[in-house]
Amino acid sequence: MAVHVLGRVLANEFRSGVGFDIEFTNSRPVWTYDASNGELNVMCFEGVVILVPFFTLLFGKVYSVEDL
Repeated sequence: MAVHVLGRVLANEFRSGVGFDIEFTNSRPVWTYDASNGELNVMCFEGVVILVPFFTLLFGKVYSVEDL
């Protein structure tokens, strides 16, 4: 699930880990789905990744390589 907050994306997903971690990234690959044409794409994520037991939280920007 993802929502837009202050021009950035806030997303969460399930994971099977139980540790805690905070990661600052500028090129993490993420899967995106374009509902208008049904395409599945890989894009880059720039922001903060927070790993807590059973959940991954992402807050940042998603961009394509062509945007660089």
